[in-house]
Amino acid sequence: MNESEMQAVAQIEAVKKQLGDDLVIFAHHYQRDEVVAWADARGDSLELSRRAAATQARYIVFCGVRFMAETAAVLARPGQHVFTPRPDAGCILADQARIAQVEAAWAALAPLTGNMVPITYVNSDVQVKGFVGRHGGATCTSANANAVLTWAFNHYQRVLFLPDQHLGYNTARRLEIPDDDIAVWDPRFPPTDLARFQRARLILWRGACNVHVRFLPADVQRVRTEHPGVMVIVHPECREDVAVLADGVGSTSYIIRTISEAPSGSVWAVGTEEHLVARLRAENPDKQVLSLKEPPPYCVNMSLTRVTDLARVLTAIVSGDKAGIVEVPAETAAAARAALDRMLEITA
Repeated sequence: MNESEMQAVAQIEAVKKQLGDDLVIFAHHYQRDEVVAWADARGDSLELSRRAAATQARYIVFCGVRFMAETAAVLARPGQHVFTPRPDAGCILADQARIAQVEAAWAALAPLTGNMVPITYVNSDVQVKGFVGRHGGATCTSANANAVLTWAFNHYQRVLFLPDQHLGYNTARRLEIPDDDIAVWDPRFPPTDLARFQRARLILWRGACNVHVRFLPADVQRVRTEHPGVMVIVHPECREDVAVLADGVGSTSYIIRTISEAPSGSVWAVGTEEHLVARLRAENPDKQVLSLKEPPPYCVNMSLTRVTDLARVLTAIVSGDKAGIVEVPAETAAAARAALDRMLEITA
């Protein structure tokens, strides 16, 4: 630890002591260990969304990427303030569904026969969440996509699912939706012939996580050859041809729980972000935990936040500086909250 990092640690300790229960720090599982060490709670998108909605703290510091801090800001109560240590930490997946593209797709698909509802993965821009909320839809996470899509199909004839086509397709497989009932909308090259979409029950947005899409069937084949008896477990953002070869497919919380409860001596190859895989390895020394891919892929945006960034935003809070504050326009926040609340109601 260098001098600036040691100074940052001292600042964090001082601010946490000064603010006490008025401060809560959330960190996503993909954050660096040096940041996770200071979190009052770490979790996946669903867990942290629920904690953000429940906390009484005046100041919420969200260590993750921008859409996560926006979600916390939408769920915040009056008098609560949300901050992010790195406002520049975006999400490549979320950026693949811009609000103008979503509105254009909806306008093209709305005239199709039968009612339709939009469902968006929480890995999306707050304006997209607001669009979904205004049109009666809900957000979902990788942990509850099954429940949310089941709700949608129980109330609507057609679902527009965005922005991750792989999460959508892998969830559809679990729900036994046939391929003939699925179509993919490419926002970069919007189709003019909508006959395929008229027949579809599920319309997937063509988008993908740049980390999880890197895992390939060849990686599964290689790790099974190199480690006979290995169990392969992957995140549902992975490609469907990888998911079908895995022994388990599930959210971050599912992956953590499965490996932590696995027998001592078992061997696991994990298809998700490397910071989590490395932490699983350290927390399960009685098991062999490998990345499914070599070299292991990691999220550049999740890796942006350093302990010095956390110290800087905490210092700004106590000084009254608004550096790093996350604010969402009231109208957008209300619509996005409707989508988030609907998800929380469905999965309560």
